Amino acid sequence: MTKRHYGVFSLLAGGGFFDGFDIYIAGSVLASMVATHFSTVGKNASFVSATFLGLLLGTLVVAAIADKVGRRFSARYALLLYGVATILCAVMPSFSGLLVMRFFAGLGLGGVIVTSYGLWVEFVPKRSRGFWAGAMSFVINLSQPISALLALILVPHYGWRSLFWVAGVPAVIMWVLQALYLPESPRWLESKGKQNEANKVIGQFEKYVTNKGASVQGTEDQPKSAAPVAALKQVNQSSLWGPGVRKATILAIIISVLTIVTWYTFTAWIPTFFVKSGLSEVKTFTFTFVIMLGAIPGNALAAILSDRLGRKNTLIVLSILLGVISLLYGYSRSPGLIMTFGFLFVMGGNILIAMTIASYIPEMFPTNVRMAGSSLANAFGRAATIASPYFIVFLYGKGGQNLVFWSSFVMYVVLAACILFLGRETKKKSLEEIAYEEISEVSHSVSHGIQS
Repeated sequence: MTKRHYGVFSLLAGGGFFDGFDIYIAGSVLASMVATHFSTVGKNASFVSATFLGLLLGTLVVAAIADKVGRRFSARYALLLYGVATILCAVMPSFSGLLVMRFFAGLGLGGVIVTSYGLWVEFVPKRSRGFWAGAMSFVINLSQPISALLALILVPHYGWRSLFWVAGVPAVIMWVLQALYLPESPRWLESKGKQNEANKVIGQFEKYVTNKGASVQGTEDQPKSAAPVAALKQVNQSSLWGPGVRKATILAIIISVLTIVTWYTFTAWIPTFFVKSGLSEVKTFTFTFVIMLGAIPGNALAAILSDRLGRKNTLIVLSILLGVISLLYGYSRSPGLIMTFGFLFVMGGNILIAMTIASYIPEMFPTNVRMAGSSLANAFGRAATIASPYFIVFLYGKGGQNLVFWSSFVMYVVLAACILFLGRETKKKSLEEIAYEEISEVSHSVSHGIQS
């Protein structure tokens, strides 16, 4: 890690922070719109679906752009689109106009998160990749308690529109900084045959090492032998459904769908559930703020555990624990228990998101299709969240929040089983070594089949 790494980290995490902030203010905005009669629970479902429809399409578009045109281009202009559309959300006079702007904001949102995590993974050394992916998730998801705190401070005095101003204006400023200082991924440049440009980018990092009198030859991110790199160059990994990539694609889709749906079931709807149960706006935002503080220890633990305990086993155990906690939260009635189990759920949910979306999913794909794979998985997750708000409204009408959280329990158990049977460990392995293992596994199976 060099000074240049820290600069890239700041640019990507900064853009991701306001992206996350926009998503997490949704719960407070929805609750306030219901309380002020600008919207209803049914209309709120349309708001959430419009946002996630934009997220879905934005994620698919960025997949094509990021792998063909470049990571830097897609990251910057997704952030600009999101920032401008969010500012326009603040001035829309009608609910229908707000839905249109939320759709366009979603287009940008869908690109920012995927490119931020995917690009960062391609810069970080393998031995600390889990830690630094967790660190980026920590910064981005600080937006959870901060958005809840600002909702508590701003909404009672300035209304829900103020949150869109806070989310949009800084994002445009961050876009300017990215346009000036964010480098392209050298791994992507090399995969496109742009070796000279890749070397120039690497030189930006190496100079901070050589200035200290250290050698940059034989860096730790090189595979232990030349075999992985040589094999990867001979195998076509341009398809997400080809040998060596197919299983990663399937698992990534499953992880993304179950993680995103269960997470946004909680964060987007909890304030609305509070309002519908009779709590005032002030109490609703106070409860939400305390619960969202769980993001801070959650992301810190993700950074610590990822490289120490590994991704696979931690994710399996954590998924089961989250299923149990979601049930306990659903049956809690006293303020103390609601805030306690809500805090624990947010803490565990942030560990899960940091280790899957920020690290595990991008790691599973080779460079040629890393953004395409991450984006496709993310797109399936967003597609599920387009339909899930209406399903949540249905469940809430039939059995209240208890039934909603029983559905979350089932999804977490399924997630644990899928990671157990389809997942592989990725800690402290270079991205090339991970891809080589996947190819070798397929080659071994084919050879064994021929011998049989």
